[in-house]
Amino acid sequence: MNLEFGIACTIFSSIGSFFGTLIIQKLIKKYQRFSILILILGSVLGISTLMIPIHTLINIIKDVQDGKNIWTFSNPC
Repeated sequence: MNLEFGIACTIFSSIGSFFGTLIIQKLIKKYQRFSILILILGSVLGISTLMIPIHTLINIIKDVQDGKNIWTFSNPC
């Protein structure tokens, strides 16, 4: 990762965290339920649980179509 990309990721994730925290705090105050946070975290975890295998499967299909041998080990570096 180059420095500019790292700085951009840091800035955007900080801004997203700040606004996300504000929105969740307002929702908790409005509905008087802390379960909103649990539902949001559970949703993010559930979506990522589905998306990671789907993304991996798409990459495997692409590699097979490109003629790569998917059963060989490659250098991790």
